[in-house]
Amino acid sequence: MTLAALLAERGIKRALIVDDACDAVPTAADVRAAAGEWGIFIDDLDADQLRLIEAAYPAATGRRFDDLINDDGYVGTVWGLREELGDVTTPLFEVYNANQAADDRFVQIAKERLEAMGLEVDARGRDFNAEAQTADLILMDLYLGGAQDDLALTESKNLLKIALINRAAEPPLIILMSRSGQLDAKRDEFRDDVGLAESGFRILRKADLEGSDILERQLGRLAENVEDARRLTRFIHALETGISAASMRTVALLRKLKLSDVGRIQQLLLDVEGEPTGSYLVDVFDRVLQHEIEADEGIIAAATDLNGFSAARHPPPYVAGSTDLQQLVARLVTQHVRRLGLPGSNDARVTFGDVLRPMANPFLQGAPENAVHLTADEVRVVMTPVCDLQRDGAPSILFLLGKLKDVSAKSWAYGSDARTPSILIDDELRWIKWDLKRIDTMSREQVGASLDAGEWRIVARLRESHALELQQRMLAGLGRVGLVAALPATFLVDVEAYYAALDGKLVRLDVPQLVDGAVCYVGRDENGDPNVRLALTEGGCDGLSDALLALPEELVAEAARTALNHIKSSGDLTRMVSTGIDLKGVGSNAWKHLDSETGGNAVPKMGLIAWNFDFPAEPLAAKNLNKAGIAILIKDATYVGAVGLNDAIRSGALTRDAPPMEPAEHQEPPPT
Repeated sequence: MTLAALLAERGIKRALIVDDACDAVPTAADVRAAAGEWGIFIDDLDADQLRLIEAAYPAATGRRFDDLINDDGYVGTVWGLREELGDVTTPLFEVYNANQAADDRFVQIAKERLEAMGLEVDARGRDFNAEAQTADLILMDLYLGGAQDDLALTESKNLLKIALINRAAEPPLIILMSRSGQLDAKRDEFRDDVGLAESGFRILRKADLEGSDILERQLGRLAENVEDARRLTRFIHALETGISAASMRTVALLRKLKLSDVGRIQQLLLDVEGEPTGSYLVDVFDRVLQHEIEADEGIIAAATDLNGFSAARHPPPYVAGSTDLQQLVARLVTQHVRRLGLPGSNDARVTFGDVLRPMANPFLQGAPENAVHLTADEVRVVMTPVCDLQRDGAPSILFLLGKLKDVSAKSWAYGSDARTPSILIDDELRWIKWDLKRIDTMSREQVGASLDAGEWRIVARLRESHALELQQRMLAGLGRVGLVAALPATFLVDVEAYYAALDGKLVRLDVPQLVDGAVCYVGRDENGDPNVRLALTEGGCDGLSDALLALPEELVAEAARTALNHIKSSGDLTRMVSTGIDLKGVGSNAWKHLDSETGGNAVPKMGLIAWNFDFPAEPLAAKNLNKAGIAILIKDATYVGAVGLNDAIRSGALTRDAPPMEPAEHQEPPPT
C-alpha cells in the first residue's frame, strides 16, 4: 500500500503547517535583535516620515522610543510603511527578511511533499486556531518568533495548547519541526507542556525536508498506528476528565461528614482499633475515589476500546533505555513516600507493609542478642496483620527480610520467587528480593527504640495487595492474592551493523544514528518464561534503512545479495528492528540466523545476529554467507551499571550458547 493510500485509509486528509514565516506582519519580538538598527532608524527619520508614522499609528505620538520598539502595533506600522519610508527601514528588517525567506522555503517544500501524498494542505502563521480545528495533521514550528528564544518557544506552546482545547479527546497528529539545534532538547518539554500524547507526536529537522524521506517515514509510522494512538489518547483524556469528576464526587461525599459523625467514628471504631483519624480518612478517600473512578462511564468505555490495541503493529521507541515502565511499576506496588507521614496505628510505630532500612551501622543497640543484623542494602518489611498492630494483640512484630538490588535485565524476571520488582528507595530505583526463609521478630519497644535512635528508617510502604501477596507466600502459600502484572523493563545496549564484502568478510556499515544505542525489552512470553527483545530507536531504524539502501550491490558478496535485496525491498528488517527482534538463542559464540517475515522458501533467512561475539576476521562460512543480508552485533553498553549479556544469561532470559546452526545449503562458495 502506498503512503497516500495509507493516509487516506486512516482518515488523514487535511494538513496544517504552522510557521511564523507565514505571518504577513512581524511582531516586535521578531525584530528585537535589531536594537542598534532601531537607534539609527529613529535618528535618520525626518519630520515628514515621523508625521507619516504618527498619522498611521496615532498611539505612537509622544511616547518613549524604547516603548515603541516593543509595541507590536508600532513595529507593524513601520513594516507596512516601509516602501513609503524608503531605505531608512532596510537595516531594520534585513535579518528578519532573510530568516523569513529561509523558513518560507522549508514551508513550501513541506507543502509540496504533503500535497504529493494526496493531502489538502494549508499554511498559517500565529493565527491558526480556526484551521487547527479541522486538521488531521499539524506541522508546527518549535519557535514562533524570529528571536528563537524561550519567549518564542512559550508562544508556540501556548498557541497550540489553546488551539487543541476543544480537541483533547481527538487531537490531530503533531510533527514538531525546527531549524534550531535545540529541537531534540526541547522535544519532551514541548510535548508535556502542551499535553500531547507521545503516540501521536514526532519531531522533524527542517533540513531533513530536503534530500531525505524522513517526513514520509514519520507520517507512515504515525498513520500505521493512528488507530491505536487515538484509542490511547481517548483513554488518557477519559482518565483526565473522569478522575477530576470522580474526585469531586468523592469530596462531595466526604464534605457531608459532620464533626459529630467523625466523633462517633472515632469513639466507636478508631479508638477501639487504635487507628488515627487522619490516616483512616485518607484510606477511606482512597477506596471511595477508586469506586468513583470505576463508576465513570467514559473511563470504562475508553478502556474497553483500548482492549482492541494491536501488539503486532507499533512504532520504535524514540529514546533507548527509558525507565518509564519501571517507574510505573514502582507506583503500582508502593505508596508515595509522603504517605509515611500518616501512621497506620496509634499503638505501633510501624504498620503492615512498612519497609525498614538500617543505617550504616548494622548492629542495633536495642535489638536482642539473637536478632538478625542487617547491612545497609538489606531491608525488612512488616508482616504483622494490621488488626494485631492496632489492638496491641501481638507483643512482637513479625518481619520478612530481603535484599536491595539494582534494577537491570538480570533482575527483571517473572519467576515464582518473592520480589518487589521496582521500588523507589532514597530517590533511587531498586528492587527487593525477599528471602521467605529469613524472618525475624522484635518487640514493639525494641522497634520504637531503634527508630528513635535513628538506627532504622521507614523508607517505603507497600500497597496492601502487594504486601498481602508477600505475607501469603511467607505463610506457607495459603493462596496468592492477585497483583497487577509487572510491566516489561527497558535497558540500553549498543549495536553495530555489518555487511558481507566481496571477499566474504564482514565490513562495518556506517550508521551514525546507532551511536544513540538500542533498547532491550525484558518481559515474559506466553509460557511465563523470560523474553528479551531488541528494538532500535526511531533514528536508528531510519539510519540503518538508509545505509542499506545506499549500499551498492557490487560491494557485497554475491552469495549474500539475495538476502540483502530482500531486506531492501520487503521492509522485513525495518519492521523487526522497530517492534523487536527476539533474542532467544542469541549468544557470543556464533551467529544466529534471522528469519525473514515475507521471504517464504525463496529467502527464509535474511541476516545474522550475535551478542558480544568476537568474530574472526575471516570470510564467513557458506552456511552463513548466503544469509548475511546484514549482520547485527549487540554489545554491552559501556556506562556503569549497564546490562550485559552475562546478566541476561544469569536471569534465564537467554541461554549460555546459541542453538546450533542449520546445515549448510548446497551452493557455490562465495567469490574470492
